[in-house]
Parts: sequence; structure tokens; C-alpha cells
Amino acid sequence: MKIRKLQLKNIGVFDDETIKFQPCPAKDKAEIHIFTGQNGTGKSTILQALASIFNPYLTATKISFIKDVQVRNINNFSKKFRSFFDKDSILAHSFLSISYEDNLINAVNPKTIVYPNTQTKELTVHDEAGSLSSYRHYLSGYSGEITFAAFAFSGYRQIESETVQANYLPKDFNPLSQSLDFIKDYRKQSEITINQLVANNISNRALSKEDKSFDEAEKYDAVINAIEVFIKDVTDYDVKFVLKRSPTELKLKIHGEELDFDVLPDGLRSLISWIADLLGRIDLLKWQDNLPITEKNLILLLDEIEVHLHPAWQRKVLPVVQKLFKNSQIFVSTHSPFVVNSVDAAWVYELKVENGKARVAEKSLTKTAYSYQTVLREVFDIDERFGEKTQEKLEDFLKQSRHIHQSNGNNEINKDEFLSSARYLASQSAELQSLVFLELARLSKETGEPYEI
Repeated sequence: MKIRKLQLKNIGVFDDETIKFQPCPAKDKAEIHIFTGQNGTGKSTILQALASIFNPYLTATKISFIKDVQVRNINNFSKKFRSFFDKDSILAHSFLSISYEDNLINAVNPKTIVYPNTQTKELTVHDEAGSLSSYRHYLSGYSGEITFAAFAFSGYRQIESETVQANYLPKDFNPLSQSLDFIKDYRKQSEITINQLVANNISNRALSKEDKSFDEAEKYDAVINAIEVFIKDVTDYDVKFVLKRSPTELKLKIHGEELDFDVLPDGLRSLISWIADLLGRIDLLKWQDNLPITEKNLILLLDEIEVHLHPAWQRKVLPVVQKLFKNSQIFVSTHSPFVVNSVDAAWVYELKVENGKARVAEKSLTKTAYSYQTVLREVFDIDERFGEKTQEKLEDFLKQSRHIHQSNGNNEINKDEFLSSARYLASQSAELQSLVFLELARLSKETGEPYEI
């Protein structure tokens, strides 16, 4: 499954915005769509809207007997709808809709619409065609085999140290439970923590080897290995998960030293918290295909996964995700030029707000051949190269230089003060020194008067 179009009507900061998601030209890599923009431009709203499409809201056929039905409002998304259901139309004054590719049916771009309804005071879903309807049932009660799965994660989550149990899985545990919640709540009895997911795979791997069930052992090992390789590829840390006894705790061995999760760097804890959760849940699902866990058809919604990461890790995280989950469609929100500039052939959507209304101002393909300065200027609308105070002094220096040039040296600017400003800037850094010397040399040549420091 691949989402190809999203329409937001009177939702959050969007009045009526339609975003088309074209395939990315990258070969044998995941399809990536990146949303950038200042705070309040609707990046998270778009991700939440996409997550909302998969939520098991009420269908139109259940409206007449909705009193005993519990509908879960993931990410509190219904609060972003501005108006309620128009009884004279199947569409609401506020609604969202998506069109998508569906491998299971022949329909071209089947559509799903979510709209509010005055009777239920909840959101209702309407499917024109496609397989999303059956997938929503799995979110509330998983059974059967699936062909795709959707997951949402935020970089703000961090794994914590805790005691685990050997081979523990809550009764009736649903691997898709909270799968579309960016921040998951592990306090529920029917939920399972990240530590427990990894610990189960380590325990099952050991038991399978004891029973000489090497194929089973290899399956469990694939999950653990994928997490460890992911961490190494992003951080360059050689890591191994270790399951300790008395009490039973999961630890991380880094370069031979066993550490509790609570003492790990925040960036590393953030990475583990979502990649281990994702791979552990994918492994527990029943799939119609026999592909490895990293080759499943996934839709990943990643909200600011660069949070807590050093720029060196920010440059690596998205390329590693793109390579690892090559059959996935990935939607990312970010404030980092290092994330945007880390992959080729991903679509970038620059969001802006004008007169209180958000829209996609620009859409472009990424190219790692561009410098970070170019990305800051073209994608983030930041042309400044230095800190605020230094930038102000540099701009004032360049402004004075332009005045001198335009008046051919005959102006009211005090030359001694101008050169004093030049000396100050040149003393701050080698980069500023180079800029100042070039500007003074140009000025000397054009005016015929020496400008030296």
C-alpha cells in the first residue's frame, strides 16, 4: 500500500490543502516524504492526519447503534476538526481524505474519508473502496494475516531500565495496539514494553538453540541483529543486548561494557525506543508473505526522530532507515537540515503560514550534492551564516562597503571606523577574515583607494 494524496479541509491550520505524494525515483530504497517548516505550520498535523486514516473509527453503518461503542481518538486528533457533520452531505465542513494504491484490488486510487458527526460527537470513516476497512479491525482486535502495516513514532520517547520476565507476553496482546500513537503508553496491562519485546526474542533464541530448532533461533536472532546493526550504522557503537538474571533485566553492552538504559546518552535511548519497538512488533504480526522483517510493506510516520541526536547522527539516521526498510513509504517531519540533506531523491514539502492559513509553499527533490548552507537557504529560508550578533555586524560592514562603492569613495562613512569594524570581524574567525579581506580587496580595486587592515 502507498498513500498518493491527502486532503485536509478545515483541520488545524489548514483551510483546504491537497498534497500529492509522487513516487520517489530512488531504486531499491524506501519512498520518503519530508515535511519542514516553522513551528505551527502543520507538520505534525499532517502526520497525525495520516495516522488517523488507519484508526478504527465508527463506520456509517454503525451510527444507528453507537451508544455502546467505544471509539479511541488516537493522538487527540479530533480536536483539530473545526466543524461538525453536515447532515445534507456525506462530506463534512471539516474532513480529511486520502487516495492510495492498493495491491489487493484493481480499483485505481481507492479513497477513504474521515469526517465528524454530530450524533456520535466522534469521527466517522467512509471507505469508497480498498482494504483499509479490514485493517482497522486488526487495530482493535488483531487476527488473520496482513499485507501491510502502519506505525507512528516520535523521537521524544526514551527507553528506561526495568525488570522483565522470561518469555512474557500479555494475554490477547495485539502487536498493532497503539501502533499509530506517536507516544505510546506502556502502563496498560495488555501492553508490552520495549525491554520485554527484546528480552522475549533473546530468551526464545536461546531456547530454540537448546531444542536444536535452528531455523526458529535464526528468526529470533534476525530481530535482535537488525536492531543492533541499525544502532551501529547510525552511531558507530558496537552494541549487544544482554539479558541478565536475578533480577531479570535487559542491558546494553557498548564496546564490552554492560550499561543500564537509564545511563545511556539520550540520543541512543531515543533511537532504541522506536526501532526496537517497531521491529519487535513487525515480528509478532502474521504476514501473508515470507519476506524478512525489514522487507515488509510498511507505512512509517516519524515525527522529529532527530530529537536528542548529535548532527553526526542526524546525517545518518534517515539513510539507514531508508536502506533498512526498502519496501516502505516513510513520512518524516523535521527541523534539521542534516536530516533533509542526508538522502537523495526524497520529496521535501516546505510548509508556510500566511494570514493564519497553512499551505505547501514548495515541493522539491533532495540532493545530497547541495551544501548545508544551500539547504538552510532554499528549504528553511535561513540565509544567515553566523550567530545573530556577528551576522548583524557583518551585514552592517557589507552595507557600508556598498555605500562606499556606490559613491566611489565620496560618502559620509568614516573610513577609520569602517576599517575598525573590518579588523574586529577579521579577528573573530578564519572564515570571517577571508570574507573581510575579499571585500576590502574588491573595494580597493573598484574605488582606486587602498582599504587595508
